[in-house]
Amino acid sequence: MTGADAADSPTRTGTLHVPSVPSHSGPHGRQSAGTLDREHALAACSRQDAAQLTYPFGETTAVFKIGGKMFAAVSLGDLPGRITLKCDPGYAAALVDQYDGIVPGYHMNKRHWITVALHPSLPATMLEDLIADSYDLVRSTLPARLRTFSEELPGP
Repeated sequence: MTGADAADSPTRTGTLHVPSVPSHSGPHGRQSAGTLDREHALAACSRQDAAQLTYPFGETTAVFKIGGKMFAAVSLGDLPGRITLKCDPGYAAALVDQYDGIVPGYHMNKRHWITVALHPSLPATMLEDLIADSYDLVRSTLPARLRTFSEELPGP
């Protein structure tokens, strides 16, 4: 998907409006994979049951919530981009030690959140697993009446 296609990607909660990101071409004139990884992250977040897309920090950060609580924040105005996710503290520490592209959460509680650089070297399945884990961690903190998937979940 190109940057132009991404500008109006349908999501479960409406249309995702992604501001233009400067296009960086790699060797042979191909677009850098940073935008593709961002699109993959946005799509994976949108696929989580009852995920709500909001922009509380402006149009440069897509924030995904469940039951009014954030489980992911995706930067939209930089390359290769980054995503901030909730993470088990022990697992977060191990990921930070093992991967250069994973750091303690940017502007978040450094023990419970990680920020992942959306770089082609990160396996897509790992990113999807981290997003699902973040969603599950946040969902588990919701009151039982809100844990069932419903269109009635409170908004942002």
